[in-house]
Parts: sequence; structure tokens; C-alpha cells
Amino acid sequence: MASNKKHWWGLFIIPLELLIGDCLFPLLHLGKSPETALLASTLLFLTGFVATIYLFHDFLREQWHLYRSRLFLRLLMSIFLTAVAFLLLRVTREMIPSELLQLRASTNPSPQTLNPSWTVLAAIIPFIAPFTEELTFRYLLLGKFSSKFLRVIMLFIQGILFGLIHWTTFNGNVYAMIPYMVLGVYLGLIYLLSKNIWGSIMVHWMFNTMNSMLPALLLLVLNLLGITT
Repeated sequence: MASNKKHWWGLFIIPLELLIGDCLFPLLHLGKSPETALLASTLLFLTGFVATIYLFHDFLREQWHLYRSRLFLRLLMSIFLTAVAFLLLRVTREMIPSELLQLRASTNPSPQTLNPSWTVLAAIIPFIAPFTEELTFRYLLLGKFSSKFLRVIMLFIQGILFGLIHWTTFNGNVYAMIPYMVLGVYLGLIYLLSKNIWGSIMVHWMFNTMNSMLPALLLLVLNLLGITT
């Protein structure tokens, strides 16, 4: 029971990351140096990741013991579901008028302005984010409810909240966050149907890896080979 109560502390991790990153860091003028801003953000999210593992390590271990049975088939299914996630995101974006998806100019440093080594560092945040996000949205805000009615309600609420945490990514454009709200509902369905948090973690992790880490590593390799893009 104590372990179960400890899990609820996980609800504070993402709000604290957003509060510190969006409110405290600007006050410290960390954005003046793209490298300093990136290091600070990476350290912040790594701290949140470590806190998540500390709070949920027993739950993650227990779920992994169940997930690793027929692991190969489960991973194949995760690859398929990841492909569906990309398709879902694309279809949802195409349903929204393109002018509504236009982003305002951002004052935040872009990873593209840094050399490839720093781009790989920038990819660490989305690489580890699925653990904290899945445990927060899919487990705490969805799986903790036993009532079917509440689960249906929370399926959509957690999806909307998942999209809204990408506020900074899309410079406050709510229309651009809608596809990620849909993605949040999709990941929630994966969790409910698989009845295992690793089911949604794997799909989310593969999705983020293909979106961020793999392109960053490819850019680094090309740079090391002297090929400019």
C-alpha cells in the first residue's frame, strides 16, 4: 500500500519540469547560450527520469516480467503499432487546415543551430521522455481507475493533457497539439488493451526514437564522414 501511495508523487514530475523549464530557466537567462540552455534542459529531464525510475521501479519490474513473455512477438507488434502512430499523426494533421498549423516565431534556441554532437544531446530528452509520460498519463491518469465509465472519460482527458504538455514544442499553437492529443488517446488504448505499461512505453519510445534520436545519430555520422546536409 505504501508503494501504491508513493506512485502518486509521480504526478508532480512533469508539472515541475514544465515549471522549471518554462519559468525558472528564462529568469536565469539560460537561453542566451544555446549550449547552456540545452545542457540545463537535458539535466532537468534526466533528473525527472531518475525520479520516475525511483518511484516506479517495483511496478516497472513487475510489469516487465509479464511483458517479456513472448517478447519477440510483442516487439513486432510494437513496431507495427508505431507505424500506425505515424500514420495516425499524419492523417490527423491533414485534417487540420495548414494555416492553423503555422507556428509563431520562437525565441528558444533550436537544436538545428548547434553542431551534430549537440543535436544528439538534444535527442536524449525525447529518448527518455516516454517513461515519465507513459507512467503519468497512461498509468496514473488512466490505469488507476477501475470504473469503465471513468476510464473512458480519462482516456480522453489524459490524451488532451498529453497534447498540451507539448505547448513549448509548438509555441502555444493548440491546433498543432491536436495530433498529439489524438496520439495520447491512441497510446491510452494500447495500454488498456495490452494491460501492461511496457506496451505503450515501447510504442512511444520507438516513435520518439525514430523522430529524434535516429535522425540525430545519422546527422552525426554524416558529419564525421565529412558529408554536409
